[in-house]
Amino acid sequence: MRIVCPGLSLFIGLVLFHYSASLPVSPVPPLLNKLLKDQNVTLGFILKGLQGPPGAAGMNGMSGAPGPMGPMGPKGNDGLPGMPGAIGFPGNPGLQGPPGADGFPGAPGMPGPAGMPGGSGMPGPPGPPGLAGQPGPPGPTPIRYNGTVKCEEDTAWLRCNEYKHISIISAFWGRRNFGLCKEHSGSLMTNKYCPTTQLFLTKVKDACEGTTMCELRCTKFFFNDQSCIDTYKYLEVYYKCIEVINGHEVVNEDNLLNANFLG
Repeated sequence: MRIVCPGLSLFIGLVLFHYSASLPVSPVPPLLNKLLKDQNVTLGFILKGLQGPPGAAGMNGMSGAPGPMGPMGPKGNDGLPGMPGAIGFPGNPGLQGPPGADGFPGAPGMPGPAGMPGGSGMPGPPGPPGLAGQPGPPGPTPIRYNGTVKCEEDTAWLRCNEYKHISIISAFWGRRNFGLCKEHSGSLMTNKYCPTTQLFLTKVKDACEGTTMCELRCTKFFFNDQSCIDTYKYLEVYYKCIEVINGHEVVNEDNLLNANFLG
């Protein structure tokens, strides 16, 4: 306790000097002086007793470098299963499997609406001839009149001898015989029935009735015909040649059939 470092002694002396300079000068009490000597107390002990309470803890220093890795510990218990993950992308389609067995037939559906009526069918083949009947009694001698049949786009001429006039008996413009006028029909149908009308008969009478000779154009335009425009037609006319004597009609032998059918 008596040995004091020279540097420390110098530092303590400077401190005491500074402290004593700042205080009023007073003699050391005799009792204190005697106590120092009896107890062999050094000046450093006195200075230490004059210090105040310890200060607050300083700031933590910087963390040191991590130490080496310790040995691996024992395996722990398995944890709880985690939440299911998100659905992944669909994979490529697999190979096609074998076809399955046929299912049971389903219930019949509701009947559909009635369809539109179909077009006229083709005429059927002629049937076999029937058995011959018993001959009937002889009939009256028929009167055969002049007549002609002309196909569509042809021209029909009706003629009588001199002083005789044409009298129209019947006229048919249309198609009722599928065997007539089948050539040169183009895209028009020859197997479709198309009736005549009273207007067509009137057209023939207007052109020929009371004349000695007349011309009839066998066209839809001539007859002003708007019916069955898809059908190939023909004109069939029967007429007689008459002579009027004293107001009476005279039928002569020249009314026998003039065979110019399709001629």
